[in-house]
Amino acid sequence: MKRKLLLVNSAIIAIGLVVVFFISAFQVRERYNMEFERQLNMVLSALSLQREQIEADPERVAQTIGDVMTADGQEIRISVIETDGTVVGDSYSEDIHTNHLNRPEVQEALSGGYGYDLRTSETTNHRYLYAAVKLDDQYILRAALPTATMDESLQSLWEAMVLCLFLGVVLVCILTAIIASRTIHPLQALTTAAEKISRGDFSSRVPAHGHDEVAQLSESFNRMASSVETALRDLRYNQDLLKGVLEAMADGVLAVGPDHRVLFFNDRARTLLKPAHLTVGGLLEGGLTVAHVSKILEQTRQQRETFTEELMGNDPGQSLTVYTSLVEDGETVIAVISDVSRVKKLERMRSEFVGNVTHELKTPLTSIRASIELLKSGNRDEETRSYFYDVLDMEAERLQHLIDDMLSLSRLENMRSDPSVQPCSVLEAAQVSAERLQIAAEKNQVSVSIQVDPKLYVRCTPSRLEQLLSNLIENAIKYNKPGGRVEVTGVQQQEIAILHVRDTGIGIPPEHIPRLFERFYRVDTSRSRAIGGTGLGLSIVKHIAVLYGGEVHVESTPGVGSVFTVRLPRCQAPEVPPSAERAGTEATR
Repeated sequence: MKRKLLLVNSAIIAIGLVVVFFISAFQVRERYNMEFERQLNMVLSALSLQREQIEADPERVAQTIGDVMTADGQEIRISVIETDGTVVGDSYSEDIHTNHLNRPEVQEALSGGYGYDLRTSETTNHRYLYAAVKLDDQYILRAALPTATMDESLQSLWEAMVLCLFLGVVLVCILTAIIASRTIHPLQALTTAAEKISRGDFSSRVPAHGHDEVAQLSESFNRMASSVETALRDLRYNQDLLKGVLEAMADGVLAVGPDHRVLFFNDRARTLLKPAHLTVGGLLEGGLTVAHVSKILEQTRQQRETFTEELMGNDPGQSLTVYTSLVEDGETVIAVISDVSRVKKLERMRSEFVGNVTHELKTPLTSIRASIELLKSGNRDEETRSYFYDVLDMEAERLQHLIDDMLSLSRLENMRSDPSVQPCSVLEAAQVSAERLQIAAEKNQVSVSIQVDPKLYVRCTPSRLEQLLSNLIENAIKYNKPGGRVEVTGVQQQEIAILHVRDTGIGIPPEHIPRLFERFYRVDTSRSRAIGGTGLGLSIVKHIAVLYGGEVHVESTPGVGSVFTVRLPRCQAPEVPPSAERAGTEATR
């Protein structure tokens, strides 16, 4: 643009200077011609006063006046011409007796009294300005002034004006370049800033100087850029916020356009649908689940209604709920996909829990009521009454164990943390649990051995740790074989305490292991009830382990035995005060 502006301005100025030059040259030439005509007219006027001399000797008069003019520094040629065109006198004797009737100035003088012409002389081969006047019906007086001086002056003027034209053009170019630079530089800055903004750099600004239109444009551009930058920053923040919210959702979100092309999706949607290909701008394609979702989306778009539908997921036992809605443009459909498998599972577990609790309570209550009815039915001997009293006592104890386990499990499920945690010795908890179950072990002919690192401590409540180990050891005793073994071991592995409860019992079939820690779940229902199990022991073990930041899992081989492994965060053994240490030493002595 700068180059174009420079060329245009230079051309305009150059054309203007050329026009001025030609006008000036024309005016100078005209002034020269008028001056020469004035001089020639003065000579002719003076010559007209010598009429008698002209008639007597025209040749001498012409020669004399020409010599006088030449002596004064004026090279004026004097001619006396008869009305028939014959030259009878001339300061240049070469034209004597020649005929000049056809000369333009002579013709004008014959017709109008005066005549002028500017041409090159055929005699001298020089340019002359001719002026002729008719003296009378006999003579025409003519004076000729050479134009060499005028031509030289005009040539000098031409050269001077050409130089001035060149200098003027150069000066105009320089001034135009300066003005263009001051004018175009802000425009170039605006162009550069606009290009940066088009590439996404909205921090670009243009310096604004002065109060002209360009400065006002720059200020307006800067305000626009600031507004766009602020709006874009807010938009990006809102987009990031929305994206963060959508990505943090437990539900899948999917947006599809009218051409079945995906406009948006979060990672949860990809996880739940498991399509073959899922990309923004691509088609929604995949298996049966994706096809079902696509059908629901199309129904929503066509019927202009919201839909809620349940369908099976890709994973076994997975249940999905799809909520669809049409956005304001009338073409884009939003789908919210929820995994309700856990809800379905909890509903099933709650139903099973109610059924199990009802059944577990119903069985001992039935036995209690039957025993009471038999005792009330008539006279019974002491042995019979004693038997029924034992049944009542046993069933009441069974109900008490069931209620205690249910209350314990409920408290564990509602606890997020235990404020009464403290360093607990795993060895002491194992010894206490084994002592409580010593009678049951002897009854079932099962030996219990403990091999736990005395320095192994975990942070929990001692009663909870004893309850965890007691439930595992009790199950290992109940489901063991006569002459079997139960081994309790505890070792530390970095910051983890690992507890193993091994048995040589009947083992657990593999299909039962995934549900083994569910409430009231029993592998062998009849055997469990026969040995007095409530079906809540392992569920309590799991909740205790989770409460204190641990985990539990089982490995089992039918007919060989099982190994229950509990992992808990270990801690350092508590420091014993010196006084307590001395007291313990004295007691030992």
